[in-house]
Amino acid sequence: MKQKPNLLFLLLLLFTESCIEPFTPPEITGARQYLVVDGFLNTSPNQESQFRLTRTQTIAETGQPMPESRARLFVEGDAGSRFTLSETANGLYILPPIAAKDNEKYRIHILTQDGNEYYSSYEPIIRTPAIDSLTYEVREDRSGVQININTHDPRNATRFYRWNFEETWQYYSDMYSPVEYINGAVVGRLQDISTCWSFAKSSRIVLGTSVKLSQDIIKDQPITYVAAATGKLKVKYSVLVRQYGLSQEEYEYWTTLAKTTEGTGTLFDPQPSQVRGNIMCVSDPSALVFGYFSASTQQEERLFVAESLGRYATSCAPVDTLSLGELAESFDKISEEYIPTGSTQTLYVMAFESCVDCRLRGGTTVRPPFWR
Repeated sequence: MKQKPNLLFLLLLLFTESCIEPFTPPEITGARQYLVVDGFLNTSPNQESQFRLTRTQTIAETGQPMPESRARLFVEGDAGSRFTLSETANGLYILPPIAAKDNEKYRIHILTQDGNEYYSSYEPIIRTPAIDSLTYEVREDRSGVQININTHDPRNATRFYRWNFEETWQYYSDMYSPVEYINGAVVGRLQDISTCWSFAKSSRIVLGTSVKLSQDIIKDQPITYVAAATGKLKVKYSVLVRQYGLSQEEYEYWTTLAKTTEGTGTLFDPQPSQVRGNIMCVSDPSALVFGYFSASTQQEERLFVAESLGRYATSCAPVDTLSLGELAESFDKISEEYIPTGSTQTLYVMAFESCVDCRLRGGTTVRPPFWR
């Protein structure tokens, strides 16, 4: 008798689960592909401006956003100046250096292939103050390095700041390969494949403000933390930081965007909201546009870190020892050559390609021109 309620409960649960169907609202699966504008007017001397146009994706889509190609872009001043951008790659538009005027405001004007027309508001040029210094601090347990920035505006006119950065780090292959097998002979390598450099761009939105201070000073603003476990600090690491002055409206835009893109994940995080910039579609007011057009100078500074933090976690070891005649049938790489005691035959210690070729970890053997 005690088993009947359990049986009825199981039957009810089975019936309930059989009635569940996936819910895919049209806002998720059938969203319009809205325009995304990423870029700003760089008014620094001899600096080009870049704008990248893409389209939004639905939650179900994966891969890179679709570029918006064959659009026509113009930067226009409220005093009548007009500059045309050229598309140099799919969705990437370039404006050569221009002689912008401090007393003129500028906007972006976009004409897309679907016939829509977009304008931003006119924005004044913001003169970004110079970076005073980039500093780093090694954690006491040597588990990583904290990168900070210092800047100030003696005019007390900037107050709102944004930074992005690019990382470069040098690393070595786990095993060294001085020679290679080519056309039946062992010859010295013409290209060193044991030393590489790798690169990464920041994906975080880093903002700062001095609005609550009597002076426009930013002191020890955190830019990024580099963990030793990443392997970036083992040999030498470099970071290039770019600084931009913002208007209060643009600062609020980036703040909202940061909360939306970086702060979601739990019930207690800020929930996603619609982030609108200062660009609108005049031909179709119902079409959303994402992005913020601004005009400013750009400041940048590079920092090198050579603390030899972290260790190589490798499972690389010799996998075989071959004679010259056996090399033709091997897919491995030579890591060492030697002549055994009492023998005249040269033997070759082999290793997996991934252990001797640093390029297989995503880097390049081309030394960056800025590398010390």
